[in-house]
Order: sequence, then C-alpha cells, then structure tokens
Amino acid sequence: MSTYVRLPDGSRVSVPTDDPKKAAAAARQHWQQRQQARKPRSILQTAGDFLGDTIDNVLPNFGDEIAAIPDAAKAAVTGQPVRQAFDRGRREFRDNQARYDKDHPNLAWASTLTGLGASLAMPAGRVASTAGMGAKMLHGAAVGAGYGALSGAGEGDSLSDRAGNAATSAVIGGAFGAGATPVLAGAARAGRFVRRTVPGASQASRAVLNVPRSVMRRPLRTARDEARDRADTMLQDALGQGHVSAGFGRNGPAASPAAIAGEVERRQAGSVPAIAGDVTPQLRGLTAWASRGEGPGQLMVRERLKARKGDEASRIRQHVVETLGPVGDPYRQMEAHTERARREAGPMYAEAYAQPMLLTPEIASIMQTPAFQDAVPHAVRNIRNAQRDPDALGFAIGNDGQVLPDMYQSLSTEGFDQVIRAMRDQGRRAAEVNPVTGQVINNTNSVHINARAGDLRDQLAAQNGAYRDAIGVYADELSQRDALEAGMKIGTRTGHEVNAWARQNPASAHPSYATGARDFLADEASRVEATTPTANGAAALRKVLGDRTKQDALSGVMGDQASLPALQDRLEAEHQAHMLWADVEGNSKTAMRQASEDSFNAAAGAPKGALSWRGMLSNAINDIGAGVGEQTRRDVKERVAEFTTEPNPEALRGFMAEIAAKSGRDREAAAALHRSGLLGTKSYGANILPAYPSIYSDQAQYDPRYDDNEADDFVFDPGF
Repeated sequence: MSTYVRLPDGSRVSVPTDDPKKAAAAARQHWQQRQQARKPRSILQTAGDFLGDTIDNVLPNFGDEIAAIPDAAKAAVTGQPVRQAFDRGRREFRDNQARYDKDHPNLAWASTLTGLGASLAMPAGRVASTAGMGAKMLHGAAVGAGYGALSGAGEGDSLSDRAGNAATSAVIGGAFGAGATPVLAGAARAGRFVRRTVPGASQASRAVLNVPRSVMRRPLRTARDEARDRADTMLQDALGQGHVSAGFGRNGPAASPAAIAGEVERRQAGSVPAIAGDVTPQLRGLTAWASRGEGPGQLMVRERLKARKGDEASRIRQHVVETLGPVGDPYRQMEAHTERARREAGPMYAEAYAQPMLLTPEIASIMQTPAFQDAVPHAVRNIRNAQRDPDALGFAIGNDGQVLPDMYQSLSTEGFDQVIRAMRDQGRRAAEVNPVTGQVINNTNSVHINARAGDLRDQLAAQNGAYRDAIGVYADELSQRDALEAGMKIGTRTGHEVNAWARQNPASAHPSYATGARDFLADEASRVEATTPTANGAAALRKVLGDRTKQDALSGVMGDQASLPALQDRLEAEHQAHMLWADVEGNSKTAMRQASEDSFNAAAGAPKGALSWRGMLSNAINDIGAGVGEQTRRDVKERVAEFTTEPNPEALRGFMAEIAAKSGRDREAAAALHRSGLLGTKSYGANILPAYPSIYSDQAQYDPRYDDNEADDFVFDPGF
C-alpha cells in the first residue's frame, strides 16, 4: 500500500508504506536531497527572487501568478497546455522563494519590508478633514474590505476558492478597518485623560515631545501652551453652537466665528461696546464660568464688565440722541419750536385776521356763556402784556379801563382768536392735576370751558378759510407747552392714547411732543440706575416704548428723522450686555449653571466620572486631578476671558484666526490618526490568512483534496 505526500513545490511522491509518519519522514528526506542537489542560484536569479518577494508583498499573494504569466504565454504560443504551464510556473516561484528565504534570510527580510512599505503607498481614497467618526469608520471598512478581498482573491487553485477567500477576507478586513480609527481615537483620548489626571504625566509627555523641538531649535511647549490649546478647543466648540441672540424671543443666524465677529462689529457701530461674550448664550455661559475664581483672568472679566455696566446710563442717553434727536433743555427747545412755527404761520394768520367777521347766532350764543365772558378780561390783559392796543382788535374799553358790553358787536377775527386762547387758559386753570403722574384731570367746569373754546374756534374756521388753515398748522404757546408735557409722560401712555393726541393737536405741536418724549427716554435710564444700580436700564426703556402699536404711534409723532427701530436694536444690544454682567455677578447655583460649569471644568482639566463601574478610584483620582489641574484651569480661564471680553474688533479677529489655526491642527491630527488606521488596515487586509489556501502556498504540505491530480506524481521508494 502506498501513501501520497505533497511536497512544497506542489508535486507528489508515492511512498510504499501505510504508516503516515514514515511516509512524511521519507518525503522530507527526499525533499532535502532534491534541495541539496540543486545548483546555487546566480546573483541575477537572486535579484529576481528579491523582486519577486517584493512584488508578492506589494500585491498580496499575487507574486506567483505574476511570475507564472510568462510560462503560460510561452505555452500558449507553442501549443502546450496553458494551465499546466501556469501551475508549473507558480510552483517554481514558490520553490525559488523557499530557497531564497533559506539562503538569504537577511535579504529576504529586506525584500519583505520593501514590499510592505511599498504596499502602504497604494491608494486608499480620502475623506474630508471635517468628516465625522461615522464617515471615517465607513471609509476604513471599505479600505479593509477592498484589501482583504484583493488578498483573498490572490490565493486558491480554483475560481470558487478564490471567490471564497475574497469574500471571507473582505469581511474580516472590513471589520478591522471599521474599528481601527475609533480604537486609535479612543487611545488618544485616554492618553489626554491620563495627562490631565495623573501627576507628572503631562510634564513627562511634554518633555518627550520637546526632544525633537529642542533638536530642531523650535520653541519648547510649556504648561501655558497646553492650557491655551484647551481654551481654544473650548472656544472653537462654543463658537459653533447655537444662534446669535437677536432678542424678543427670536434667533439670529447660526453661530459661527464669522457671524459672531460680524455681530460684535455691527453692535459696536451702534455705539454699544459689545464683546463676543454678549452674542450667544453659549459664549455668555463660558464667560461667566471664566469669571469664577481669583486668578488674573477672572479679575479681568469682572473689572471689564463692571466698568462697562457703570457707563450704561450715559450710553443709553447717547443712543436716544443719536437715533431720535437732540436732548437738552426741553423748554428752550419748545420755545424754539414755537418761534419757528410762529414765523411760518405769520403770513397765514395775517390773511385770516384781515377777513371780515360775521357774527352768527351760534357765535352770539357762545358769547353769552360765563366761559366767554370770564375770558374777555384775560384776553385784554394778554393783549396789553404784548404791548398792543385792545381797541385795535375791536374791544370797547371804557374810561375806567373795563371792557364795555357793546364791544361784542365790533370784535374782530383776531379779537375772537385772543378770547379763544384765554378761554383755553381758563379751562386749564379750572382742571386738576394728578400729583403722582402730573396728568391733567378735567372736571365738569374745565370740560365745559374747553368745549366752548373749541366750538368758538370751529365757528370761526367755518366762515374763515384762511383762519382754518392757520390753526391747522400752528400751535400757540399753550399748545406747545401742553405738547411738551404730554411727551414727557409717554411712560404712562398707551399707543392708542399717543395716536389720539396726534389727531387732536396740530402738526406744529408734534416737535414739542417729540422733545418731551426724548427727554423722558434719555433720563429714564439714569433714573432707573439711581434707584437701583443693578437694574437693567435698557429693559426699562424698552418697557416705556411698549408694543408695536405704541412704537408706530411715537414714530408718527417724532417724524422721519427719528428711528425707533434703530434705538430698539441698540437697546437689545445693551440688554445682552447687561445679561452677561448679571451672569458674571450672580451667585445663584442653579442646576443648569452647575451642569454647565461642570462641563467647562472637565474640558479645562478637571476629571469627572468614575474610572471603574464601582468608582473605587474615583474620589482619589478626582482629588489628585483637582490639585494638579488648578493652575491649568486658571490659565484656561484667563485665555477664555481674554477672548470673550476683548473689546477691539481687530484683536478679536486675531483671536479667531488663532483659534481657527488650532482647529485646523486638530483636524489634521484627527486626519493623521485616520491615515494611521488606514495604514494598519491595508497591512492587515493584505496579510489575512486565506480560508482555502492554494496547494502551492507555504501552508499546504499535504492535502488529500488533490489526490486526483496524477500529472506530477512519481513513486519514491526509500527502501523500508
């Protein structure tokens, strides 16, 4: 009985024995004799072996196929069996590689490493530097599956074997590639955690990294550099979170470095000393966190915000001036409005007074009322105080200086107008005034007096068109004063009340109303601050301006030169500034604030959470980490504070450029980590052991599956 044994070159020998151990020993002896009988390979052949081994490692498991291609081509040309020639070429390649490994082990290592190194340069595709971990895992899986499939397809003696090897190796390589980058990233995070929490770890790591820097004479890394990097990472995260605060329950554009820098500059263009910490809730919380403690950064935050808060009232006053108009002595401004209106209306009144006066029954009836008769002496007194002659206006004056009853028939249009003004004075004196709000409270007497004055004016306007036009555009001194005082009371008025006042008063009185309103608004922030220094002056003015109806009404009275929307925009910016100051000065430990500060502390270097499921080492490590990281956290807070409270826009953009550069370095480091994972994935995928090895591979020495191949069999009789 014979036993078949497969030799390393793929050939078989038949040993006349049924003992497998004896058959294997005899086959090894035969193989050694064959190897010893071979001639040494030449330098050129050895160089070919070097190249073949290199190619077999560059294109995993395809070295024998590539080496057998010339043999197959020659057989095809000469009419020989191509498959047998191809298999023979593969066997010879493996045989030569086995001798090469034995005769030149060092050179074989060199060729293997050369091939492996060259294989790492093979394409693996790319992902964007901003890609997330999911995209990187998919990329790694694709690379691992591709190289695994390539490696598997290069091994096997049939298409089915190669397909099975390709599929199996693709699955294994894909799984390896998907996990490579997350494992490396996790190791990097673990290293950062150790550096933050273990005493001496950060210094040791820094010392190692500084060795090449020292050799290249580059600046050495310091603890402050590490703190700066942590701060910039925190700031980069905050700069991309949330939305710009637009106020009134609205969100502005999505937060980004460009949007935040632009918003700071826009607010500063409106005379608000805005800083980055005002612009988003995330930056406000980060600024408040940076103010906690007693380091230089913390003190800087509090001092800057305290100084800004101290100037709030004066800034708000200036906002009113720049958006609504000048503020000063309101009564002097009212007098100027009155004089200007008098000059403009003078020709119109001259024309009206030149018209003849028709005494109608309605006018005669009004003249019989106490309201009219009591006002006549006051009208005469006013005319004389103006150094004019009452007789010239139709008033009949007796020798005793008193007004004669028959004067009513001769009173001119101007005379009646003077009586109307006196009646309005009488009506004002008859009314009462609220001692708290200063608002005029009419009683029955004042209501009737004012009604008769209005009736008389309407009668004159009905018969004298010029008079009607004049009173439509001109408000006398009393009307101007009333308008001024009405404007100074806008804090207690609704939008509908402002609209009603505007309809009931001539356009020439509107500037006085606007003057009073501006004066009230400009002084309101100072009054609020004097009462409560910590109050929100901007919010107080926004309350006075009221809802949209009131704002539209005020805009109509104040005219086109005023811009309430611009004032509202500035007040919103001041409100955001106050909110930041309040967060920094506030001491309440709310759950939300505590959670936010814990998160910031962890990012700055304070450990959090247990290291094991039982947390046995948690307290000890936390205590150590707190002591080790305190100075680092102070440095981090100082860097954060410098950024979030920087008032200079150019300096702020410089900060942002530095943060962007740090972010770019972080992305490049993450990309390098991913590339490292891809290198390992390619190397592993190219060397996965096949599920169905070829009979010509180093793994297969004897396989009964190939017993039906008798072409290369021969009988070897060792002489047992």
